[in-house]
Amino acid sequence: MTGTVWTGVVAVTDTRYVMLAGLAGQWLVEERPEPVPIGENSGYEDKAIYIVANHRGLACYCGRTAPTRVLTRGAAATRLQQHVSRTRSKKEEWAEYWVIPLDSTTPDHVVSDLERTVAARLGVPLVHRARIPRRHT
Repeated sequence: MTGTVWTGVVAVTDTRYVMLAGLAGQWLVEERPEPVPIGENSGYEDKAIYIVANHRGLACYCGRTAPTRVLTRGAAATRLQQHVSRTRSKKEEWAEYWVIPLDSTTPDHVVSDLERTVAARLGVPLVHRARIPRRHT
């Protein structure tokens, strides 16, 4: 298989999730210390940080929601559907996700800072790029 391989370093556990959710401080709406299978809705949230785990339960991606319209389901589920519908490796390798729901009034810079902090604590990069073979000239 070519492209990105979604490896991870650490397992996402209930305890690790609670620690990461606590980083949101006053902006945290509620703790949801349970993984949600990719393709299923986690509930309703407007702004959120989401942590994706591969089939081995290892954190392999961290992202944030940035909805531009009113959603009928959670922003995290909507964003993840966009990911897996566009990238084959994500569809094949991403198994579940964890959501840190944030208050809808959370400033964008706070969401961005939290995304970077969570990714760093998990040891996952914020952006994955597909491996593209180098051309030799």
